[in-house]
Amino acid sequence: MSSRLGACCVAFLLGWGLPAALLAADTLTVATLNCEFLVRRKVHMRYGLDFDPQRWTDQQRAQWTREYRDRKFRESALAVARVIRRIDADVIGLVEVGNQQDVRELYRYVQAAGEMYPHLAIGASADTATGQNVAVMSRPPIDSALAALPGRESFDRELDDPDTEDDTGVSKGMWVRINAGGAAVYIYVLHLSSERGGHEKDAQRIAQASIVRRNYLRQLVAGQHVIVMGDLNDHRGQPAMRRIRGRDDIQEDLVQTAGPTFASRRGGESFADYGRRLSNHWTYEFNGQRRQLDHVLISQSLKARCGTTGITVEFLDATADASKPPKPVSDHRAIKLRLRFADPDEAQPR
Repeated sequence: MSSRLGACCVAFLLGWGLPAALLAADTLTVATLNCEFLVRRKVHMRYGLDFDPQRWTDQQRAQWTREYRDRKFRESALAVARVIRRIDADVIGLVEVGNQQDVRELYRYVQAAGEMYPHLAIGASADTATGQNVAVMSRPPIDSALAALPGRESFDRELDDPDTEDDTGVSKGMWVRINAGGAAVYIYVLHLSSERGGHEKDAQRIAQASIVRRNYLRQLVAGQHVIVMGDLNDHRGQPAMRRIRGRDDIQEDLVQTAGPTFASRRGGESFADYGRRLSNHWTYEFNGQRRQLDHVLISQSLKARCGTTGITVEFLDATADASKPPKPVSDHRAIKLRLRFADPDEAQPR
């Protein structure tokens, strides 16, 4: 176990041994899920209440006692736990979860049906406004982790006024390192600044993307496998996504796993069916518009190791069961990525 675990303030980490056959598997599935304010002190957001209790009615304030809040959090955590079990990924990154206590409670509910995830790591969130955090549950052992991404980056709060310069960090971001396909894989789980707020938030998100890029470049230039996933609050091809992928610098860029690259037209598939399949690539719906705000990005090394036929991506509704109509547990859909590692001598040249 790396000494970095203690030094880097990983909030909570558990591990037990797994069967050797599982660790030697030639596939890895990773998923990202936005748990929609699964934060005890703000769980009322899941039930349509205003973010600020000062704007509640007297009846609402009377209803939301501490005991009632604990009960609603438990109900929400149990539902999210069922979604996590249904997704059934080897490694799942969670965003919009709460502090250590909140995540530990969710983890207990996930484990109640069997030890799906022997390993857990929790981020060290700096978001004091919402209390939101990130976390990772993993079947493969986590042999190293960093609970918060270091670094600051400047941005202009006003588009045409350089005197409004400010700076930002990544308040909700972490990485873990596992072993898959016989090599180390660094998995970053992130929740970047919200779209709401106009230019200032857009500029801040690009600055946060720069910090993420600087962090994972250390592993990328060393030839390590890298996965970046989470709620990035930006769409394919937009400035923050281009920055976080590295599309605007000279270093190797990350690969977008959603979109035409890994959804090429299948044999016998009509163009209409192909178009409908591509139109399913969304994770968030607002005012009738479906957009992809959640992403799973991979290093070119993983693409070469698996090849395009060894990489599949699914967009999954966050439902706890198969009820009809299914009841959504989150306002985001999950993304699940399956990597099938080819033998090293069969891998594509980079």
